[in-house]
This record gives sequence, C-alpha cells and structure tokens, in this order.
Amino acid sequence: MSLLSPESQRGKGGPRVELPLLINDQEVLASYAREDVEGLFLPLLRELTRLREEARGRGGRVVAFLVAPPGAGKSTLASFLQELSSGREGLAPLHALGMDGFHRPNAWLDARHVGDDPAAPSLRSVKGAPQTFDVGALEATLCRLRAGERLRWPSYSRATHDVCAEGPWVESEVVLVEGNYLLLDEPGWRGLRALCDVSVMLREDSEVLHRRLVARKVAGGSTSEEAEAHYQRSDSRNVELVLGHSLPADHTWHLG
Repeated sequence: MSLLSPESQRGKGGPRVELPLLINDQEVLASYAREDVEGLFLPLLRELTRLREEARGRGGRVVAFLVAPPGAGKSTLASFLQELSSGREGLAPLHALGMDGFHRPNAWLDARHVGDDPAAPSLRSVKGAPQTFDVGALEATLCRLRAGERLRWPSYSRATHDVCAEGPWVESEVVLVEGNYLLLDEPGWRGLRALCDVSVMLREDSEVLHRRLVARKVAGGSTSEEAEAHYQRSDSRNVELVLGHSLPADHTWHLG
C-alpha cells in the first residue's frame, strides 16, 4: 500500500498515515495526520531534494537537523521520513541518523561526577544531558559528513546501553540527523547550527512529555516512583533546556 493511498487510517483527527517501523530493535507503528504528511513532511523532502543539486556543486551532501526534546518522537519521525523518501519519484532518498552514538562511553561517565564533586553521583546518573555527549567528536563528524565523505556513523546499543563505533556506513546524498541538542544555544554546541542546511524543531507540550517519559521508564522495568524520580532528576531538565534554550529552527512543527 502506498503511504498516501486512500486506505490510510482515519482517526478522530481525520485521515492518518500509518506505517510499521523497526526502531531500536523494536516494532513501532508510526501514525501521523495526513495533513502533516502532505503539508509538512513532503514539502521538507522536496526542499532537501532541491538542495541536493547545490550540494553536488560543492562536492558535498545535504545535512538536515531534526531537533526535539526527550519524548517528542523524533526517532520515529526521522525513520518515517526516511521511509517516505525511499523509492518515491522526484524525492532524494534520505538517510536518518541519531546522535546517541556520540554519548561518552559508560566507563568515561562512571569516572566523572556531576559538578566534578567526588561525593556526587557519577555522570551516568544524568546520561542524556549535554555534558554526557562528546560534542567535539559530533562536530568533527558533521564536518566530514557535509563535505561528502563516505564514513561510518557511530551508533548506540540498546542492549549494552553503550556506544558502538561500528555504526552504519553513510553514502546517501541527503542525511537527516536527529537529536535533542543540535540547536542548543550554549558554548560548544551553538556552532553546530552552521553545519546543517535545514533545521526542524519538533515541539510538544511539557506535560505530554512528562507522561510519555515516565511511561517509557515504567515500560523498561522501573517502578512508577523510580520513573518519576528519574524524570525530576534528569529528563525534566533536558526537556526545559531544549524547549527554552535552542536556537531558532528553519521550521517549527507541532504535529496533530
């Protein structure tokens, strides 16, 4: 079935487009309002396709950013956009990549403490915060990516909860990088903005994100109390940071 066929599912908000995806080794049913697919997603893919010609002229590739707070569904959307672009006449195939592979290794996080206080918990307790990423390595890899190099993008194992240097090869001319802090307006991060051709911010209500993130931890085996404590200690700060301290994006989406 075509992604935009008349058989697309209808929900309370009108016609929807649904597609099963494999994300982090789990099957996910992606479901988006048809008006978002036609009014937001496809125009973005057409814009990236146009930019591909300019990138060819400079011998590089197109790099787009998809930025969102934790729990907003950026990984699902990135995979959906990749599938939407695949084999569709007139659209350049897009390769979706996540920035989780640029987390510091667990051994590095365990050897360092929050606020550099030896009595404080290790940085692994706030894994996912900006200081737990190797932003220098991310910037260097984005430079190589935009220059058109054939490279391996580091990945993150949901089995070991650690980084994997042996990630996928990147050969596509159009790449979408998704992550929380790609537009973060802070030292060490704000320079990344110059390394993308188009940026998209996916916004969501903070209370919706709260519910999703707590439910995600519970689904992973935490008790409700543990999940709420983790949200207050880590996730809530990261949500506020992304929503309140990001540079303006070229496109801002609040999906139906």
